Amino acid sequence: MVALRCKHCGAPLERKDLESGSAYVTCPSCGTTQQKVDAKAYMDQMMGQIQSWISKAIPGGFSLSQTENVDSIARFNIFNSNIRPRIETEYTEYRFAANSLLACGLMVLPFTTDKTVAPAHSPSKAFEFNARAKSVYPLAVDAESRDFVTSAEEMGSAYALLINNAKLLHEDKPGRYALMANNFSEMSKSFSKIKGYGPMAERFSALAKVSEGCDRLLNGNAAESRQYFADGLSELEAVKAKVSSDLGLGMMFGAVSGEASQARILADLSDFVAKNGGDPMKTLDTIHRIMSFEYPSAGGWGFLLGNKDRFNEVFENLSAVLAAKNGGALPIASGAGQYLIPFWDIDLRYSFQTGSLFSKKSVEVVEDLLVQADFVIDRECLSDPASALTDIFSIKPVKSILAGVTGKETSISGGEGIGRLSSTAAMNSPGSRRIAVPLSTKREAEKVVNDYLQARASSDGKLKLSKPYVKSLIYVPCDVDGAVRAPEGFGALVPKRTRRTGAQQLIVI
Repeated sequence: MVALRCKHCGAPLERKDLESGSAYVTCPSCGTTQQKVDAKAYMDQMMGQIQSWISKAIPGGFSLSQTENVDSIARFNIFNSNIRPRIETEYTEYRFAANSLLACGLMVLPFTTDKTVAPAHSPSKAFEFNARAKSVYPLAVDAESRDFVTSAEEMGSAYALLINNAKLLHEDKPGRYALMANNFSEMSKSFSKIKGYGPMAERFSALAKVSEGCDRLLNGNAAESRQYFADGLSELEAVKAKVSSDLGLGMMFGAVSGEASQARILADLSDFVAKNGGDPMKTLDTIHRIMSFEYPSAGGWGFLLGNKDRFNEVFENLSAVLAAKNGGALPIASGAGQYLIPFWDIDLRYSFQTGSLFSKKSVEVVEDLLVQADFVIDRECLSDPASALTDIFSIKPVKSILAGVTGKETSISGGEGIGRLSSTAAMNSPGSRRIAVPLSTKREAEKVVNDYLQARASSDGKLKLSKPYVKSLIYVPCDVDGAVRAPEGFGALVPKRTRRTGAQQLIVI
């Protein structure tokens, strides 16, 4: 209670800053710079509020300064009758509020923000609760009471720091990762002192390392950041394993999974920069571009593209690209193009009726579709799904006039060898070829194909469809000279999206 407090968030200020000769001090939790005199005024105000709270809570004539001279039984009764109920009410409120934040992802990649994490309280309120709990510790006589006060005090501090980090997710400002690392580290210490919150302490210890790695990466030290990301990822994977089998902690599983995915991306990214001698800021701009597209937030696509969890899969695919550039492999189709363009390989099975009278029968057909994997940034593809993919029903196979009458039709689509092209995909090194980053998810690829098939089925009554199966991403070698030029294997089925894709639209590694 001797230290000064930040007038903006209520956090304790660091001793080294207080003892410096400067008239200004910067809060290590929220990053706000303020005059020491203002921090002193806020501290005096907080102390006055605590004194007022205590005077209302305990019997008249009793002073905390006389605690040691008061009989332990009297102290026990004062604590349990007057103090504990007040502390317990607030403690319960802040514990539930903190748990709601713990279910959220609490890390963002460089140059990105996340405004979906919305705390219910201000950090100053939580820090004030921490100070109130600390002030009544002398009244706690038995071990159970002392444990209770310690848990309340640490929860107040941890929740306040959690709120500050949630606010730092909202704004991409310089130095935020250093602040987040400090807050995560202090949160880890606080949660480690609260019974049942051990995995939270481990989670925040890991996030402190990831944040420290981000700070170093943004300051140009990719090689040194790699170890922080590796350690943070290892710890997050261990936490994920623990919470997956714990009903009480299961609400954290999705959040920790997303944080582990981000740590993996950052580890791959730092590896790529360190090994290739690249500019980390230029490479990080890839993430910035991915996040800065204005994806639709309404209509049939709004639910999918407006969900930030989709970026977990997008960035996992980015990690695969970075790993391939670091000596790994990708499923690459045969061809000589210098750009590897990602496509979703779809297995489509459909049937149709052919013949008439006694020759009438049903024919089953298996086809491959390719969907250009960046179709989500092209609004025309979302309104006209046929333009995103190899439109196999736009070309009818050559057949005799009587084939439909005699039941000799074998297909009503023209795959034009798309299946042969996709079957050549095999795990290979990209070498020096440039790789376009996939921007859509498997679920989104399935939706665009379903939309396409529904439109085709409504115009062809004899067509019966089954659910398309998204097999995998494959990378097709293409040439790019102002626009993408697909290889001959596409025949007449080059997607409209591919034809109108300009070189400047591609995000390449």
